[in-house]
Amino acid sequence: MPPQIAEELSLPCIAYATKAEFKNGRFELTRIISGGSQVVAPKKLPVIITVAKYEYPLFATFAATRRAGKVQVIRWGAADINAVHIGVTGSKTSVIRVFPPGKTSRKCRQLHDVKDLAAMIIESSKGGDDKTAQKGDGQKRKYVLPAKRANKFDRSFEGTEKENEDYRLLADTLKQLGIKDVTQIDDAAQERIVAAAGERFHKKALEDMIEGFKFTEPTFKKGEVWVVAEHKDGAVHPATFELVGKARELADSLATKVGVVAAGYQLEPMAKELIAAGADNIYIIEDKLLRVFDPTAHRKAIADAINAYWPQIVLYAATPQGRMLAPMVSYRVGCGLTADCTGLDIRDSSRKGDIGLLLQTRPALGGNVMATIRTKSSRSQMATARPGVMKRLPPDYSKTGKVIRHKVELSQNDVSLEIIKTETAGGGVNFNADVIVSGGKGMQSRDNYDRLVGALCQALSRKLQTQVERGASRAAVEQGFIERAHQVGQTGTSIGPKLYVALGISGAIQHMIGVANTETIVAINSDPSAPIFKQCDYYFVGAIEDTIPSLVQALE
Repeated sequence: MPPQIAEELSLPCIAYATKAEFKNGRFELTRIISGGSQVVAPKKLPVIITVAKYEYPLFATFAATRRAGKVQVIRWGAADINAVHIGVTGSKTSVIRVFPPGKTSRKCRQLHDVKDLAAMIIESSKGGDDKTAQKGDGQKRKYVLPAKRANKFDRSFEGTEKENEDYRLLADTLKQLGIKDVTQIDDAAQERIVAAAGERFHKKALEDMIEGFKFTEPTFKKGEVWVVAEHKDGAVHPATFELVGKARELADSLATKVGVVAAGYQLEPMAKELIAAGADNIYIIEDKLLRVFDPTAHRKAIADAINAYWPQIVLYAATPQGRMLAPMVSYRVGCGLTADCTGLDIRDSSRKGDIGLLLQTRPALGGNVMATIRTKSSRSQMATARPGVMKRLPPDYSKTGKVIRHKVELSQNDVSLEIIKTETAGGGVNFNADVIVSGGKGMQSRDNYDRLVGALCQALSRKLQTQVERGASRAAVEQGFIERAHQVGQTGTSIGPKLYVALGISGAIQHMIGVANTETIVAINSDPSAPIFKQCDYYFVGAIEDTIPSLVQALE
């Protein structure tokens, strides 16, 4: 990851850049942040910049094209950087399973008549249907450490189904032979077990399995399960609460505590809310230099706290901030990191002597496959998890916890960026509305967006007697159709209304992640192959400028 390269080279890093200008003798870059955008200037050069996907062609002049052809581009390869923790040989994670993604729980039903579309929208707005939002973790049997299981030969929480089956067969065979303790398994008993197992496993595998019975305590010691809090202006990001809920589940399985580490200034008022959400300990790192998020300063603060307490698991939200901070911290402390997780589970690999591992599941190859990954050669297991896929626990304000202050020495040299301007969601935008109508690049112009999205919002508000809010895809915002405060998606605002209507939105994964908690998703697009049609409940193929006026008429 580029932030890891930046950490290796001790350079500042600016991620998710969408615009660059040279003004007043310095570079000013616009970058995406959670819920908006920010203009920053690096305090020193060189700087590593990651560029967000840019969908719009740049039209260079003929003279500029000729000049560019003569410029010698300096290229660095892995050998030039010589980073020891990057690449296959340096990675501190390994893939243990690859499998196809599960089928969507969305209906993906096409409607062919605008009147049917209007009727369906009215019915869906009432709610009451089963939640269709896909969650990374379903209802699963809760993990129990081997030392606390009723049967000392119970190894039913292995990382793969084959290992579970092998251990089930072994446990059944031991029961038939009347063996109640691992010390009773002598050479003769092993011969009988191999004979009973047939071709299921050979003697060497059996020896490894028997040896595995000796391991009962977590491989990553007794450390806590931590969440790195994301916050702004005293408000905790919703994804942090989701992760605290997940951390509570993981910590209970591992018989340990949940810690939340927060870096910033004047943070203690947040502690009560985080404890009510499931945390046991709140680790506060306060400094005026941490008042606003700076990647380098926050990396130093969080890494210092991890080095002091060594939690066995550290979770970050896969927001623009989390995606920037997590790889820098993990590289700084020498730990593996799995990004964009949709599932987190505790499992064992008893044959290898590993107990209580965090198995991290994430999409790979553009979402065409899923991969389960484990951390290796690290003191802590780290992961970023997508907002909207974990579940926040109901707050319990009677719960008590402990606030622990951690001091880190910071100076201006630790600050890498000057923040020039910040634009975030606000201005009366109410993404808590029951109905949200979003327009995408398919709206083609600001006039079309204002006219068509506005007309549908008004019609739905009158018909459904509820507030309807306007939203937009990132592409629509960047083309100037509406202000960034209305941007919906992973790099905008994650939402969960009863009804979400997407107009002219293709359905990029970053957008769909941000609307995953919606009860019903309706998509209208002129492209019959639009990816969003495979991720929604109902869809209609048609030109936006023709469909919306007809839909408004049908609603009225």
